[in-house]
Amino acid sequence: MDEPEPVDDWQHRPFSPAEASALLDDIDDAVAVWVMHHDNDVRSAVVLDDAPEDAVIDIIVETGSTFEMYSYTSGVWMDYGTQRKDDPEAPPMAGTLDSYDVLAGKSETA
Repeated sequence: MDEPEPVDDWQHRPFSPAEASALLDDIDDAVAVWVMHHDNDVRSAVVLDDAPEDAVIDIIVETGSTFEMYSYTSGVWMDYGTQRKDDPEAPPMAGTLDSYDVLAGKSETA
């Protein structure tokens, strides 16, 4: 996988659940938005003190053919790349998705 790239057109703060859900309409062909629910230790290391308790800092957008991975790191949203669903050489997403819940849409894999 390539080095992560900043997502320049996203805000420089964690998303609210409603903002993360809106990615379902904002990203072409999106069928589901997955979010990771972190424990308080992880959250306190990444999220500012004034952020809401339900702040979203890790997102996977599932499209018809891909998984697009994003993470809020050091005050910036980073794009960690896209994994094609039909790539036989890619690691399976099932293990990764075990740590996530579908926030919006209907996953084709869940």
